[in-house]
Amino acid sequence: MITEQELHRGIAVVRGIWVALFASLILYVAMAPMVFGTATVTFTEEGYRTLRLGLYGGALLTLVLTWVIRRSLLSGSRPAKPARSGQHPAVARYIAVMMVTMGMSEAIGVYGLILYVLGQQRQDLYLLTLLSAAAMLLYFPKKEEIVALDQAMPPQPQQWGWPNCSSGEGAARGPR
Repeated sequence: MITEQELHRGIAVVRGIWVALFASLILYVAMAPMVFGTATVTFTEEGYRTLRLGLYGGALLTLVLTWVIRRSLLSGSRPAKPARSGQHPAVARYIAVMMVTMGMSEAIGVYGLILYVLGQQRQDLYLLTLLSAAAMLLYFPKKEEIVALDQAMPPQPQQWGWPNCSSGEGAARGPR
């Protein structure tokens, strides 16, 4: 069972990562017009239209796949593997799920940035970044999801086979 301290520490890590990625969306909207406002890229109108259609379709597909993959990763009781980071297995798994979710959501904003750089149309930047932000808000890290993951995982055997090892007792003694 996950302790309140492990839960609090884990959600703080995930939310910190979430804030950093969400802030990058704000930077796209704020900085792209300043940095790329005068840049000219030679791109045919037909080529741009095709790319625009493809990236908008890719954004919608990314939204659907994000939802499906996230549900798949959060469901079921997979065996709990000890985390190399020393984190509770439910927290480690949740961080991995959220990294995939946030990365896929962030990609939608990158599609808008690409379209803006190539076509200088702010509406592409704004629409796709807004869609990306909406996905990230939808998937904001929640303590309840970590608790649900913990409850779905099979019970953990005591680390190293020592009693009360998770509380630190017995760890200093070493193997007998």
